[in-house]
Amino acid sequence: MFDIAWSTIKNRKGGFVAAFIAVICGSAVITACGVLFVSGLLSGVAPERYAGATVMVGGRQTKDVKENFDPYYAERVTVPASVAEQISRVDGVEKVVRDHSVEMSLQKDDGSARGEPVPLEHPLYGHGWSSAALGPFELAEGNEPGGAGETVLDAGLARAAGVEVGDTVRLSVGTTPQDYKVAGLVDAPANGLDRQSAAFFSDARAAGLSQRPDRLTAIGVLGEDGTDAGELAGRIEAAVTGTDVVTYTGDAIGDLEFLDVGRSRGFLVMLSASFGGTALGVVVFVVSSTLGLAIHQRRRELAMLRAVAATPRQVHKLIGSEVLLVAGAGAVLGAAPGFLVAGLLRDAFADVGVLPADFELSFNPLPAVAAVLLSVLGALLAGFIAARRIAKIKPVEALSESQVEKGELGRTRKAVALGLLGLGLVTSIVLPLLIPGQLAIAGAGGSLLLLMVGSALISPVLVQTTTRLLTPLLMRSKVSGYLAAANSTANARRLSSAVVPLALGTAMALMQLSMLNTVEVTAKEQAATGVVSDYVVTSGTTGLSTDLAEKVRAVDGVGTVTPVARSQVLITYVEIDKPVSNPFSAQGLEPRDLDRTLDLDVREGSLDELRGDTVALSRIAADTARLDVGDTADVDLGDGTRKELKVVALYGKGLGFGDVTLPHGMLTEHTANQQDTALLVTGEDDGGDGGGADGKVESGLADLADGTPGLVVQSPEEFGAVEQGEFTQQSSTSLIANALLILYVLIAVVNTLVMATTGRSREFGMLRLIGTSKQQTRRMMFLESWVVILTAVVVGIALAIPPAVGAALGTTGQPIPYVEPLAWGGIVVFVALLGWLSISLPTRSALRGRPIDAVYAAE
Repeated sequence: MFDIAWSTIKNRKGGFVAAFIAVICGSAVITACGVLFVSGLLSGVAPERYAGATVMVGGRQTKDVKENFDPYYAERVTVPASVAEQISRVDGVEKVVRDHSVEMSLQKDDGSARGEPVPLEHPLYGHGWSSAALGPFELAEGNEPGGAGETVLDAGLARAAGVEVGDTVRLSVGTTPQDYKVAGLVDAPANGLDRQSAAFFSDARAAGLSQRPDRLTAIGVLGEDGTDAGELAGRIEAAVTGTDVVTYTGDAIGDLEFLDVGRSRGFLVMLSASFGGTALGVVVFVVSSTLGLAIHQRRRELAMLRAVAATPRQVHKLIGSEVLLVAGAGAVLGAAPGFLVAGLLRDAFADVGVLPADFELSFNPLPAVAAVLLSVLGALLAGFIAARRIAKIKPVEALSESQVEKGELGRTRKAVALGLLGLGLVTSIVLPLLIPGQLAIAGAGGSLLLLMVGSALISPVLVQTTTRLLTPLLMRSKVSGYLAAANSTANARRLSSAVVPLALGTAMALMQLSMLNTVEVTAKEQAATGVVSDYVVTSGTTGLSTDLAEKVRAVDGVGTVTPVARSQVLITYVEIDKPVSNPFSAQGLEPRDLDRTLDLDVREGSLDELRGDTVALSRIAADTARLDVGDTADVDLGDGTRKELKVVALYGKGLGFGDVTLPHGMLTEHTANQQDTALLVTGEDDGGDGGGADGKVESGLADLADGTPGLVVQSPEEFGAVEQGEFTQQSSTSLIANALLILYVLIAVVNTLVMATTGRSREFGMLRLIGTSKQQTRRMMFLESWVVILTAVVVGIALAIPPAVGAALGTTGQPIPYVEPLAWGGIVVFVALLGWLSISLPTRSALRGRPIDAVYAAE
């Protein structure tokens, strides 16, 4: 059977090229998703400052969620200082190093109180001198830091700042500066410092700079000579009691040193898992459509086989063999480019800031193997479905159907189509009304495939309906229009194979654009209208020291100051009988006079009660976790501290300001730097602008900024624009992932349309032999192309609207999504142009030869 299949492929290359290309591209997409998934499990970044340690000990940075993904905490989970004593008693431990790390900024002493900021390529962290042994760092010049006013800088940092031993530098924690004498310089460890700069202080001074002297950033362990790192790590974990710590060895130490690496790995696992499932569905759908068209074009040949006594089993075996050969070769060839696609995705994610630029992918062969297997299995399933009808009918009926398409769709097919369309509408629109929140938003986005499969099953009916509506216009061209109308009606199944991928591409692009625009526009509007203060004080460095709020309150004319802290928390709840812990952006606020600085659009409860163990939730977060005012929320703060918090308010502007609002002190206490992101300042005048009108507040804040490193005074409008950074990242991430799928669908569109057109060369030859001119044939195809294009565009728009409405209901509570007319119009024009070129160019090519040659060549 394989010999016959191979002979068929060689002699009918055109019919298999399209399927071959579809499988190649599909295999590349699946491989790319697999590479990202495996990289999320295995990849990372090599340690730098901890590279010389035998074992590193840190807090557990993930929450253990049974039967689900383990999410990462947003802040560093610190370790009690008492753990170091327990570790020191473990066999094989030579030295225990207690590490305090604090993020800082550097200013050169230019004689002013503010100092001249030194732009640095990497973040700067301050540490105790004893932790230099973990690099190890070697003293190159000068001496180790002695008193509280001395520091030792790494040589690269000193060069960037233009300072030498004996100079004075200003180092700030938040907006609190301190002058230090440069006592010495150290050379970087063997691995270099490619992701950070380092400043060392005496151990006592480092502990004082830390916001939590009783807790350590990490604990380094130097083992005795000959000690195996893995065995020592096991003994340490067994010896440490009373706290949840994790040991790291080798390159895995990089996960502890650089928290963004661990979070990036978690991001890749979740993204590739969710995106990979969607991609697999789209690939199988497109390959099925392409193979269906290829087999449909061979129905005359297959009917002849049935007429000469080929059994249904033999027809299935033949088509299965052909599909196996084509799909197997295409899947193998597509796997290699998939690694390149994964690298391009990594670079795109790094450009928008959701992955570190130096995050290395893990090029494991398993994703390629999985992609080949999934692509081949999907193609075999598609081939079986496509061959099923023609293989089971009687030989005489097969011959008659090979000449004229069966006009009526089967009852089962219609019933399944209507069922899928109904389920898609329920998932996209009804679900957000009944079960709002993130689950409804995800359901609305995923409903597109249900709607697409349902519409694909009845696509011949849609083509016939469009043809009937356009017939009066088509008939204006008597010969070409008559032929176009007759062909479109009689060959609706063939044309529907071209309509389906074009409609899918249109729907995906429009839905994605609408969902992103709805979230972005709503978030910007909420941020713009939510800040009602006169001024916003922010920092151009690491943050605002928490004592700065009192200094601002002391400025003449200031009436209200609301400090705002930012972080991310996890809320644990039950979803479909399984516990899940989802991350939500969080802010910490003081409720005092909050209405004069911030309007969160409170719907239920009151923010005046935001004290102690309480929390306020956005409508989206509350609906997602099924919580209401008075309920208790299971919340893990940024550093992993678990809290049972009473819900005291629900508010509407979660997209603009975060889904979770906590008491200010609670949030800042559990962040790494314990600093504020902004201060919202309003003058004494209740009208909201009196304090700024007489200039007292403005001049006072300007004076304060002149004497404070990194301090920036903004208008509420400027601050609102900056607040959109997180949403821009999320939108860009979603756009990048879906752009890959849309590109694949567009390739499939061109592929299918070209195959459908070139497969009609015999028909074109017959038309010319009975007297139809080239011009009339081209015009016929031009008119047919508009039947395809208009059907696809209308179906695509109709499919995009329900998910867009559902997503708008889930995110904004309103059923009207944001539509950018120019963008939608541009997509429609692009799709129409793509469809027209994909039909007109192959038509011209097919008409170049002699008609008689085309007739016999096709036979």
